[in-house]
Amino acid sequence: MRWLFVCIALGSMIQTGIAQNELDALRYSQVDVLGSARYASMSGAFGALGGDMAGMSTNPAGIGVFTRTTGSATISILSASTDANFSGTTTSDNKLNFNIANAGFVARFKRKKASDRQWALKALHLGVSYNRTANFHRRTSIINTNSSSSLIDSWVNQLNNEAIPYPDIPAEFIPGGQSTGAYMGWQSFLIDTVPGSTTSYLRNVMPNYGQTQRVRELTKGGMGEVAISFGGNFGNSLYFGATVGIPRLNYELERSYTESDSQDTISNFNSFTQTDYLKASGTGFNVKFGMIYRPAKWVRIGAAIHTPTYFEIDESFSSFLSSDLDGVQFNQSTLQGTFGYSLQTPFRAIGSLAFVIGEMGLISADYEYVNYSLAQFRSRDYAFDSENLDVRNRLSWAGNIRIGTEWRIKAISIRGGFGLNADPNTSELNFNNTRYSLGLGLRLERFFVDLAYNLHRTVGAYQLYDYTNVPLAETTTLDHSVIFTVGFRF
Repeated sequence: MRWLFVCIALGSMIQTGIAQNELDALRYSQVDVLGSARYASMSGAFGALGGDMAGMSTNPAGIGVFTRTTGSATISILSASTDANFSGTTTSDNKLNFNIANAGFVARFKRKKASDRQWALKALHLGVSYNRTANFHRRTSIINTNSSSSLIDSWVNQLNNEAIPYPDIPAEFIPGGQSTGAYMGWQSFLIDTVPGSTTSYLRNVMPNYGQTQRVRELTKGGMGEVAISFGGNFGNSLYFGATVGIPRLNYELERSYTESDSQDTISNFNSFTQTDYLKASGTGFNVKFGMIYRPAKWVRIGAAIHTPTYFEIDESFSSFLSSDLDGVQFNQSTLQGTFGYSLQTPFRAIGSLAFVIGEMGLISADYEYVNYSLAQFRSRDYAFDSENLDVRNRLSWAGNIRIGTEWRIKAISIRGGFGLNADPNTSELNFNNTRYSLGLGLRLERFFVDLAYNLHRTVGAYQLYDYTNVPLAETTTLDHSVIFTVGFRF
C-alpha cells in the first residue's frame, strides 16, 4: 500500500509546522504536462518532434525544428474534483482555475548562403517562452465519525514522549514549530496533566470517542517556467538546443480541521477547530540540453538532459484554534512564522522516438527518468539531516511514459495521447497517475489554432493526523483541462 504516498496530503506535515519533508520535495519536483494545446493533446510526447513552443521545456532541440519565426499564446481552464473516502464515507469537492498555460516567441535566422552539404548549418533560432508546469489548485473535503482516536491524542502523545513539565510548555512553543498544536490544545483546555504529575498528560475532554471529524482543505497556486532557448539545424537532419530555465512557484494552503459532538453523546465537549495557513513562494534556476536526429525521413530520435532545479523558497505560516466546551469558548492563535530554505530537485533524462508517416501523421513516445530520492533541502539556519534522510529512504526513481499521435486531413489535425507516471515511492508502473488527452488543430499558411482536452487522474491518500492506527482517507482526483492556443508564423 505504499502507493498511497503518491498523493498523500499535508495533514501530518501541518502538525509539525516548519518541518519540510519528502512531500514538499516531491511536490516541487514533479512536472506536469501543460503548455500549448498541441503539446497537451499529445500528452507531452514531443521530445523527438519539436516545432512547438511548449516543447522547448522538454527537449530544447525542438527549437531547431521551427521553419518560420513563430509566436503563440495559450490559455487553460481547469476543473479539479476530488473524491475522498474515509472509513466508508465518501465526500466530493471541486475547484475551478483559469490560467495562462503557455506563451512564447521563436525567431528563426536562416543562413542565406547555406551549403547543400549534409551537415551544413541551415538556420539558428532564439526563443523565449513561458510554460506552466504544475497546478496546485485543489479543494478537498473529508468527514466521518471516529470511535477510536482524536487529534488531541497526538498532542498528548507528543507531550508525554518529550516529558515537558507543564510550566515549560509555553517556553517550548515555537510559532509554527513542533509544539504548535500541543501548545494551543493546552491553552484551549483540551489537554490537562495527570493528577499528581507535572510531566504526564491526558485529554481534558472526551471521556469517550464518537466525535465527528471534518477536514476542509483549499490549495492554490502553481509552477511556471520562463525558458530562454537557443538552437539550430544542421542539414535538416540534426537539431540541437539549450535552454536556461527560470521557474517560479507559488503554493497556498488553508486547512480547517474540526472535531464535534454532533450526536451529543460526549459530556463537557461541543467542538474544537484548528485552522492552519501556509504560503510558499520561490524562484529557481536550471539548464537543459537536447538533440534530435533524423536518420531517415520517417524516423526521429531525441534525447535531453535537465540539470537539477535550484530553488530558493520562503514560507510563512500561522495557526488558529478555537474550542467550545459545553458553551465555554477558548481561542488561541500563533504569531505568523517565516522560514527560508533551498531545495535542489533531481535531474531528468528523456529519451524519445517518433515515426512520421509522410504527410498523413505521426506517432511519438517519450520515456523520462527522474530519481526523486536525490532531492535535497538546505538552509543556513537549520540542518536538514533527518529530512534529507527521509527523502532518500521514502522516495525512489520513476520512469514516466508519454505516447502521442497526430493525423492530418488537409489543414485539420486530430490528436490523442496517453501518459503513465510511475510511483515515486516504489518505482512501480500502475494506473494511479494517468493522463488521457484529445485535441484538434487547424494549420493555415501564417495562422494556426489548436484545442485540447486533458484528463489527469491521480489516486492517493490523505492523512488526517499522525497517530497510531488512524485510517487514511483514500482520494481520487480528476483534473479536467480545456486548453486553447492561437499562433502566427511570419
